Amino acid sequence: MEHSPAPAQKQRTWRGRLGVLLTIPLLIVGLGLAQAGPVRGDPLDDALAQQKALAAQLAAQQKALDALIAQQGALTAQLASTSAALAKNTATLTSITTQVAQLTTAVQQAQAGLNKLNAAVNALDAEISRLVKAQQAKARDLAARQAILASRIREAYIADQTPPLWILLSGQSFTDILLDIAGFNALGAEDVKLADGISRDAARLAEIEDQVRANRAETEKLRASAAKQKAALDKQVSLLNAAKARLAAAIAAQKRAIAAQKAAMEKVISDKKKLAAAVAALKAEEARVTATVNALLQGQFGSGLPTVYKGGWTWPIVHNGSSFIKPVGGTRPYISQKFGCVSWPIYPKSSTCPKGYPYLHNGVDIAAAPGTPIYAAASGKVMIAGICSYCVVWKGMRPLAWIWIAHSKSMVSIYGHIGDGKVSSQPKWRVKAGEFVAAGQLIGFVGSTGNVTGPHLHLSLLLNGKYVCIQKYLPGGACSAY
Repeated sequence: MEHSPAPAQKQRTWRGRLGVLLTIPLLIVGLGLAQAGPVRGDPLDDALAQQKALAAQLAAQQKALDALIAQQGALTAQLASTSAALAKNTATLTSITTQVAQLTTAVQQAQAGLNKLNAAVNALDAEISRLVKAQQAKARDLAARQAILASRIREAYIADQTPPLWILLSGQSFTDILLDIAGFNALGAEDVKLADGISRDAARLAEIEDQVRANRAETEKLRASAAKQKAALDKQVSLLNAAKARLAAAIAAQKRAIAAQKAAMEKVISDKKKLAAAVAALKAEEARVTATVNALLQGQFGSGLPTVYKGGWTWPIVHNGSSFIKPVGGTRPYISQKFGCVSWPIYPKSSTCPKGYPYLHNGVDIAAAPGTPIYAAASGKVMIAGICSYCVVWKGMRPLAWIWIAHSKSMVSIYGHIGDGKVSSQPKWRVKAGEFVAAGQLIGFVGSTGNVTGPHLHLSLLLNGKYVCIQKYLPGGACSAY
């Protein structure tokens, strides 16, 4: 038959267990684990704050990606517009060259932005991994403290099986009894403090884990979106390269056409018979133009026109130092050939010109790149917009395209050598006969139609059936003495 241990033996057992339990907190501190109380909240609070800071950075990167997506959307539209302009010949090679340069810069910026975004996402991913490792270490520390607490609770439960009466009835001194009871109470308070700390830390770790999962998901979302934008950007680069190739081909074709025109002109001038025939044809054309203008103005077409034009004037093309732009203010363009008497024999002779400059140039030539926009020099009614059916065309040249605008019953401006839409970078005219236009309104584009050595606008003015110097009407313009 088994016997229950004597009270003294139970007391010694309880004392031994209590001594061990009171020693554990000291061992924990000595081994560098956690204190017997709750782990200081700062490390976990810092870890949570870092994860939330990462979430803010991820949100900022998402905004950057959204901006990049919007930029690429606009870039796609611009590329489509430029490609269409090249395909349909609706813009100048100069403007398309500018557009291609701008698109190249935009694509480079988009590539740089995408690279920066990918680098940021990779950095954030690495930081998340680093913080996850730190969080895992904190989780292991928490598990160790939970095990310590569980062990202490078990020991306390076993010790608690000793009734307080045994303590009081034991042979201890009153001082020993007080020490035993005080140690028991202190042990309970320490356990409660440790349990509270573990509970708070577990809650923090759970919140950190939730934030980590959210950050991971956001990182993967960013990575997938960036990959999608990379594919879109690659397609844009391909379109841009195609546009560059097409532009280069158009510029080369334009240079060949201009060279052919110059060669044809030189051939005419070098052959006296051909030159004489060309001058005679030009003189006949001038006479026919004058007769046609007078007939139209005196007929029904002249209705609705003022007797005297009193409106404003503007240069149809203006040079700003680096390119040609829409007329503003009184800036004048580059004039390659003045109105009046010249020495070039391609024009008809005039009795009003001196011996040294016997030939009359009936307008002003404004040099400009093919396709440069042309604007009405003054408001009026379009008389003709199209191809000259009776103008002589030399070999290697294209039929003359022009626009006539009546400003009054006696004044008509003529815009010659404009684009006909049949050659790259020289779009077709934008007005039709019978249409009223305002000064500065787009009417056509610079071309090289007719007998020319290169692209330019030939601007002339008929007043009361005679060619006059139009420059005196234009802002800042002046006419030569002869």
